Amino acid sequence: MSWPVVILNGPDLNQTLSGIQFDKFGDVTNQKIFICDDWIAGFDWAQDNDYAQALFVKSGTIITDWSEWKKLVDSYPHKGLIAHLIWHPGQHLCLDDQCWFMNIQEFETTDFICDTVTHPQPIRSDQNSHDDYTPLWVTPGDCLISHPVTEFGQGLIARQLQNNHLVVNWNNRARDLKFFLYNKKLNLEMFGDYKNIAENQLWIFNNEPVSTVKQPRLLAPGSGLYWILNILEPATQHIQIVDISLTQIKFCTELWNNWNGIDYGNFVWNFIVQNKLVHYELDNPNLTPLGRLKLRSKKTFVEYVNQKFHSIMDENFESSWLTAKQTKTVDFCNDNLINWVLHNDVDKYDDIWCSNILNYKWTLLHTTVDDYKNFQAKLK
Repeated sequence: MSWPVVILNGPDLNQTLSGIQFDKFGDVTNQKIFICDDWIAGFDWAQDNDYAQALFVKSGTIITDWSEWKKLVDSYPHKGLIAHLIWHPGQHLCLDDQCWFMNIQEFETTDFICDTVTHPQPIRSDQNSHDDYTPLWVTPGDCLISHPVTEFGQGLIARQLQNNHLVVNWNNRARDLKFFLYNKKLNLEMFGDYKNIAENQLWIFNNEPVSTVKQPRLLAPGSGLYWILNILEPATQHIQIVDISLTQIKFCTELWNNWNGIDYGNFVWNFIVQNKLVHYELDNPNLTPLGRLKLRSKKTFVEYVNQKFHSIMDENFESSWLTAKQTKTVDFCNDNLINWVLHNDVDKYDDIWCSNILNYKWTLLHTTVDDYKNFQAKLK
């Protein structure tokens, strides 16, 4: 059983989730996650579900490359507890609770709530991770000491030392892959490679089910065929498209202004070639490498796209499309849909379709928990 991630809820939860639910370039990790309001609840959940190990992170902890981070943790040399060790001169050893990894079955709930601890005197490494108060490791000595618990993690440290195990600090590689916000605004330029992909992505089809809503005025992202299906619906008169991808906005605009409704596959192919696109998605993320290679052929690509398109649209699509272009309106805006909804009057729209933006790495990076809540309140 793979280890889960226990996250302590907080104002930077979305940013923390962005680096755990998604890898460096935005692919879903399918990582098991439990969000708690206190560490005891998180520990008890992991113990009750018979997990052998778990990673605990505080909201505000940012993982920049989950795949590399997971590899690092899985191969990390430890004896049951990895954490940010803090040992200031003249004080007792403690942990920073921003991120730690533990063998669940070797600890107890009482380790989080004890008032005093007794354990072997810790012996520290000569070297530090940084400054003079972050030992690389501590190991149990020969004599026992007792002291009041005044800082986080002292009960966990005591249990580990009582079990005759050392406690290890996160190494420099871990620190390269992880940082903590400390209530500071996230520097989005750190994710420049991913942002460049997301903000220039083209979605040719949707990767989720879409349907017509039969309402006059709609608001939606421009991905795939949702807006095309709905502008053909007799009840629909206007669609406002808001999308973070400038490429998607350009594609939708050119479809609406210049396409005659014939040969969608060829239109898409020409758009990709003319705009020298690298990042575009069809409907099937599980295509084999050979399947993707075959789609580099124009003939194969156009046939694939047209077959998919015609399986969704009815046989009268061309005439319906041309009629819609003459009688209905579509507006386009390159923006974050959540931000757009929060700063515009949306009461005039009969339906807002969110696609998958609420569970999308770009949105999590750019949107606070309060923005999420306010957005969902507006939807209701």
